[in-house]
This record gives sequence, C-alpha cells and structure tokens, in this order.
Amino acid sequence: MTRASDGHAPSSAGSDRPRIDLDRLGRVLGTDFVQLLARIDASLSDLAGGEGAPPGFDPRRFLAPGVPRVRPVLVLLSAGAVRPHDVDHALPDPFAAEQTAAAAELLQVALFLHDAALGRQGGRRRRVARRIISRTVGLLGANHVTLRAIELVRTSPTPESVGDLLEALRDVGEGHALTQSLRGGVPTPEDVLQLAEQRNGAVFAFACRAGARLAGADRATASALGRYGRHTGIAWYLADELALLTSTHHDDLEVLMDRAATGTMGLAVALGARRDPRVRASWRALGGPGGDRVELVARLEACGAMQDTRVRLVEAVLTSRSALRALPASSRKQALDAIARSLLPSDLREGGDAS
Repeated sequence: MTRASDGHAPSSAGSDRPRIDLDRLGRVLGTDFVQLLARIDASLSDLAGGEGAPPGFDPRRFLAPGVPRVRPVLVLLSAGAVRPHDVDHALPDPFAAEQTAAAAELLQVALFLHDAALGRQGGRRRRVARRIISRTVGLLGANHVTLRAIELVRTSPTPESVGDLLEALRDVGEGHALTQSLRGGVPTPEDVLQLAEQRNGAVFAFACRAGARLAGADRATASALGRYGRHTGIAWYLADELALLTSTHHDDLEVLMDRAATGTMGLAVALGARRDPRVRASWRALGGPGGDRVELVARLEACGAMQDTRVRLVEAVLTSRSALRALPASSRKQALDAIARSLLPSDLREGGDAS
C-alpha cells in the first residue's frame, strides 16, 4: 500500500507519507466502492459551505480535491466488516452511509481549519489557507463545519453515533486546549502521544465506530472497531512524522520546515529534545533558511529517538490489528488490516490478515 499526506489528497510522486491505495481498494472491493467514495468526495465542498457559513468562508479555496480520503474509507469498510464473507455486503442504508462518511471527513476539515487559523502544523495548503482566510473566519468556519457534521450524523438511523461524535469532539477540544497550553514551549513525548490520540485517534475511532453502527453491530463489535480506529490514527500520526523526517521529496521537506517554524513537534523530535539539547536547536533551525534535516535526523538516530518512535509505531499497529480479531473473516476486514499493516516500517510490513 503506497503512502501520501494526511489522507486528503495524494501527494506527489516520491513521497512516502501514509495514504490509502485506491487502486488496491478497487481491485479488492469493486468499482461500486470506489464510485461511492468519489460521490462523497464530490459532495464535501457543498456540505462544508452552504447556508450558515460565515461571510468570506469558501471551502473550495482550501478543500483540495482528492480521492480517497481515509476517514470515509474507514466508515465504509467498518460497516462492511461487521458481517462475514457469506453475507451480502450491501449497505443497509447507502444514503446514511454517505452522510456519515462525509461527517467523519468534515470533522477532519474542522481540525484543518482550526490549525490553519492558529498557524499550527505545516504544509503548503495550510499556508495558503492562512493567507486567504482571517483567523476569525477560520475559527468561525471550523465551528460551522463542525455543526454541519453534527447535522449529518443526526440524520443517521443510529442515534448512538451522535454520542460517538460528541465524544470525538470532546477529545479534539481537549487536544486544542493542550496545544494552546504548549505554545512557545517544548512538548514532552507524553504530550505528543496524547495529542496523537486526541486528534487522529479520536477522528479515526469515530469513523470506525460510526460505520459499525450503520451495519447494526453489537456493542462489543462497535467497541473493537473503535479501538482499531483509535490506534490506527495514532499509528498514522507516527508514520507520517517518520516519513517526513526521512523523505527527500521537496513537498515533504516543505511540510517539515513549516512544522518546525510553527513549533509543531512530533514524537521523535520530542524524545530527542529530552535526551540531547542540540536536537531542539536543530529543530528550530530547520524552520529557517539555515536548517539541516540530515543533521537533525542524525542526532535523532544517535540518541535513539527514531528507533523508539518506530517501536511505538509498531506497538500502535499491533494493537490496532489485534482489535480486528473479534470480527468475522471478510474482504472488508482484510482491507482494514492492510491499512494498519501499511503503516509499519517497510522491513516489517509483510504478514497475514488479522485472525
């Protein structure tokens, strides 16, 4: 499974950041699945904007097109993974599935807008967003998109999903509060892991749990898929950091430099800063014209921070895959397992389906 950015849009050739392999999904799950994802992607701009949007807020300016987006994929795969091989995988309510999948992606869009308005986290799209939306419009837009996600989930035939979404929003809100408390300081490794869980983990967990509820899963199955999503989200966060640190691709280096400029440390850098004071200086320098990525990574390797981050990534993937054991065998379960397995370091990526 190939890799790209945060699941919003495929990165340029040469990047090794996490992504969903649409071609593989199409071969395994069929063209109907891919077409459904395309419909969801096409609807996002209208859903993110529309009536109630603050003046000056136009989602088309920042919502980069890109199929597939990981969170809708997780909703649809989780809905199909509840049933075994010999049961029809047709969604009981395709319209509700589309609405819930879109809501999961809008939750991520709200995170993106909040980060762009506050100048947090890196990348060309975030810098473009900061230029074209004011801080106020960005924050109001994030609130608007969040409300739109709640409205979509309220139309779902599974009222429990509203509670799941509110739980995810509480986690995300606590993550925002932690981020604000850390501004200008150096996060501890524990802070970084908490942020990974409260941001990626919370959104991925909602997507998987909501998909399970659409298919009528019992509480144990919905909880298992929620655990899978939470730990896959953490693993995605860690895999993305490692890919950025080691990539020589121009766009990836730009993202890494922007994160350094805004003080957005990942786990490896936070571990390194704790162990070697030169790491913090190298990280700060990377945000300016005199930064040296190779020097930074060498110091992270020397103090064991890169290796310990790989270990934590492997632990998150193993925990994620083990949560799938409670599910019946199916192509959807295999696809979920493959997503988690693809996040492993390349030398550990081989292996069978979770059983």
